[in-house]
Amino acid sequence: MKNNKKLNNGCLKIFYFLRLLYEDRAYYSDVVDIFKDEINEQSANNIQVTLNKYINTLKVFGIKIKKVNNKYNLMSSLYSVQFTLEDLKSISILASGVKNFPDKELSEEINSFIHSITLRMSNEDKTTLSMLGNSLGYDFSFFYLDIRKQIEDCEKLCKENQLLDLIYLKDNHEVRSTCVAKEIIYDSKNAYLRVHDSVKRQSLEIPINDILHIAMLPNRTSNVELNTTVVYKIKGRLSKTYKLKEYEVSQGYDADGNLVVVNRNEPFEKLLSRLMKYTTSCELVSPKYLRDDMIKLISNSLSNYGE
Repeated sequence: MKNNKKLNNGCLKIFYFLRLLYEDRAYYSDVVDIFKDEINEQSANNIQVTLNKYINTLKVFGIKIKKVNNKYNLMSSLYSVQFTLEDLKSISILASGVKNFPDKELSEEINSFIHSITLRMSNEDKTTLSMLGNSLGYDFSFFYLDIRKQIEDCEKLCKENQLLDLIYLKDNHEVRSTCVAKEIIYDSKNAYLRVHDSVKRQSLEIPINDILHIAMLPNRTSNVELNTTVVYKIKGRLSKTYKLKEYEVSQGYDADGNLVVVNRNEPFEKLLSRLMKYTTSCELVSPKYLRDDMIKLISNSLSNYGE
């Protein structure tokens, strides 16, 4: 009878723990309180041994738990609900759109709802949802009623294949670009006009709100545009662990063991910002004007730390 009673008490504790997890309020102190009668010594080691015993029991049933700061979070459910592809698309759009809601309290409630749904998804559905979330195929233009006219004008320009004189704001300075409009891109916060700069031969993503002036030039662009190719070397330990990005291909290793990377059409601003993070593990080889731009960027950054 004693063993049965002990077993029943253990089961009840697991159910109490699960309830806290499903309600997203499994704070460390509350979880410890459930198992306090099993903790003979009030030492951190003894408490953790007891908690690990029950957490490992839940793992046996496929329930994943992760402790972040002072709280346990449920990463998978005891059971899963079947979702269709249309269900997952709707959840993905809702998850992207909620970031733009002005009512923060409502946003938190919806995020909590989405989290509870995600817990009840199979691993296959979670993977599909993640892929949908990374897709650029959604049109979030309904967020931007205040610039609907500008968006429509830009959409027309994308169909014209016409050389444009475009002026936009960047860091509170006016920048001029001779370019061709390619497409409108939406995310949960901004609408962008993606263009190909015909002088610098690079892709730009310009927030439509920041465009000051657009005018068509008499020349039409050629159907065959030259791609911008940037070559750089990844050195040292990073050369062995570096993962190629969307715009990149590898030309293998040079005689010094450096990984040679060829990058095509990644926006220069994003590219230079990323390469700077690699510090001495990266050397930009060509083109020369971009190499010079990076040297200036590094010099300007270092000047901020001068006396």
